[in-house]
Amino acid sequence: MADFFEPEGTHPVDPLRAVVACIEHGTYLLLLDAGTLPPSFFDLSTGVAGDVVQKLVNYGVRMAAVVPDLDAHSVRFREFAREANRLARFRFFATRDEAVAWLTAT
Repeated sequence: MADFFEPEGTHPVDPLRAVVACIEHGTYLLLLDAGTLPPSFFDLSTGVAGDVVQKLVNYGVRMAAVVPDLDAHSVRFREFAREANRLARFRFFATRDEAVAWLTAT
């Protein structure tokens, strides 16, 4: 059994609900793949990414997002990703293996 929660499927999920589901599954580690993140997450003007980060902080959840090609997104989003990668709660990774390694490291 994984030490982290990862939503099933490859369709977009509500990232805020994913944080709640993570806790309901008895873990505080969340793994989301780029395919499970809705387009609104990558559009910073929607506030979705900011809301997710706030929930992570509020509930003490660590989240790894697998986004293989950050360059495919806006400059603002890339800046957001760079800043997030300095934090302890939320980081972006190019591969699933890197994301899992970070999540499960003590």
